[in-house]
Amino acid sequence: MVEDDGTGFDVGATLESYAARGSLGLLQMRESARLIGAQLSLDSSPGQGTRVRLVIPTE
Repeated sequence: MVEDDGTGFDVGATLESYAARGSLGLLQMRESARLIGAQLSLDSSPGQGTRVRLVIPTE
């Protein structure tokens, strides 16, 4: 898990705007996690920081 106390962001709005911006950052992270059977969660709110958690199966 990686966590910070930075400015944070609106996860939903960021994911929705990928098509318009042509960026793949978070979407690529989620897809890569899915391909190896892992789970990726993102928790963030403007002004509240961000938490990224990746759970990778060991078997």
